[in-house]
Amino acid sequence: MTAVAAHKRWLVVMSAMVAYGFVLIGGFLSIGTGSALSSLALAVLGVILYGYTRARIGAVDSQPRLGGRAQATQRRYRTIAIGSVISLYLALAAGTVVTNHGALWECLAWPVCAPSNELAAIAMTHRVLVAFATLSIVVFAIQTWRLHTDQSIRNTAGWAVGLMVIATIIGMLQVTLANQPNTTTLTALRITHLTLGAGMWGILVVLATVAYRLPINRAPVNPVVAKPEDGTVVVPPTPFKDYVSLTKPRVITLLILTTITTMFVTPEGMPSLALLFWTTLGGWLMPSGAHALNCYFDRDVDVKMGRTGRRPLPSNRIPAWHALVLGIALAIISFVILTVFVNLLTAILALAGFFYYVVIYTLILKRNSPSNIVIGGAAGAFPPLVGWAAVTGDLSFAPLFLFAIIFYWTPPHFWALALIRQKDYANANIPMLPVVAGDDETKRQIVLYSILMFVLTLILTPLQIFGLPYFLMALAFGGLFLYYAVQLQREGTTKAAWALYRYSLLYLALLFVAMVVDRIIA
Repeated sequence: MTAVAAHKRWLVVMSAMVAYGFVLIGGFLSIGTGSALSSLALAVLGVILYGYTRARIGAVDSQPRLGGRAQATQRRYRTIAIGSVISLYLALAAGTVVTNHGALWECLAWPVCAPSNELAAIAMTHRVLVAFATLSIVVFAIQTWRLHTDQSIRNTAGWAVGLMVIATIIGMLQVTLANQPNTTTLTALRITHLTLGAGMWGILVVLATVAYRLPINRAPVNPVVAKPEDGTVVVPPTPFKDYVSLTKPRVITLLILTTITTMFVTPEGMPSLALLFWTTLGGWLMPSGAHALNCYFDRDVDVKMGRTGRRPLPSNRIPAWHALVLGIALAIISFVILTVFVNLLTAILALAGFFYYVVIYTLILKRNSPSNIVIGGAAGAFPPLVGWAAVTGDLSFAPLFLFAIIFYWTPPHFWALALIRQKDYANANIPMLPVVAGDDETKRQIVLYSILMFVLTLILTPLQIFGLPYFLMALAFGGLFLYYAVQLQREGTTKAAWALYRYSLLYLALLFVAMVVDRIIA
């Protein structure tokens, strides 16, 4: 490196450091000067990093030309890059205004707290921009991992998502502690939040410059693979489908159904469309994040099981850390959405379900106890609590009964599948009940839990939680459930196990719909 080149690099670094310093200083000055200075310093920092990165990359004309389809892909990629940069800039600028106005604690329980005053409007604007920026950066990072094979570019995308996640968590801590008297802690959090935000901004500008100046160089798509044993062909899943599959959307459908139906049976009556939308969105994203983390932590056993061996992580179609980042990001976005647009209790309950599934079930119980489904099944019973709290803002006796119904429904539902996939669980050394206690004991336990669940569903009418229409429907649906459970115990065939498993999915949906029908009739 020549002396002139070294001098230029030193000048760029010093200029970037000065701009970075102005970003931090601007955040601590008064509103009239600080917000404008901080926003201007962010822009200056971005321009410096853009110019430096562009000079390091070289002229676009020296890069290879792309075909028509690749050009269209790159245009979309560049649009996503620019959109993420703009959304982050607006979120950071709004964050400075929020901090300097002291509006951290304003309008936390929206929509109950309507943004009728200036501080509430400022706080709401920042939170919405942060949620949008987080989503944009995650999409931008995923596209970067798809379209670039260069490891340094991929690592930069990972840093952008990682810093966004950490900065969001720090921001949530600031909101939580905003009314506390410990100013030292708040100051430390504020400095950390600003530092991470400015650092994230710099990384994103560099990454967006790379996206805009360099052509995509993604690895070739895996060709169609022929099965030698039967001559059929298998088309590998697309990257988008692989990422979606990490969230297990089919499982979430039933969770969302129990959430929505519960919202319609509370004493408050019909929920608003806005509340229904935000609760559904947050309620979908939280278990999606939990499932992605489940795929991350279970990737070593998934590869040993025929049912799960073709998932994206065991088959190495997606790097494992992508699932980790995706799971954490979705959980944070969900928590922010539920806190801002629903209420804090709903967000805490959804996060509790996330923690229960990932930590208690996946990390502790699944590989260590035959009671993994009995105790761990409570993770799937949180949606009624979430739906009830979203409408009423509190919990009562009734939603706890709905929680208990799903709790007792889970063992017979899952053990029916475990009987079918018993060899897979044995190969993976997972102590599911059929592997540890045998088929006969598992079938006996299925009948016992089915009876407990059936009785519990009928008790809701004598307790005056639901009326006679619900009782009659629960009697019919539950009686058929018991029939399938007893038939499995008597026959012990794979066909009988499949019959119970499939009906159990329909049963839970019908039972919760029956609750809504009962309310309508009443």
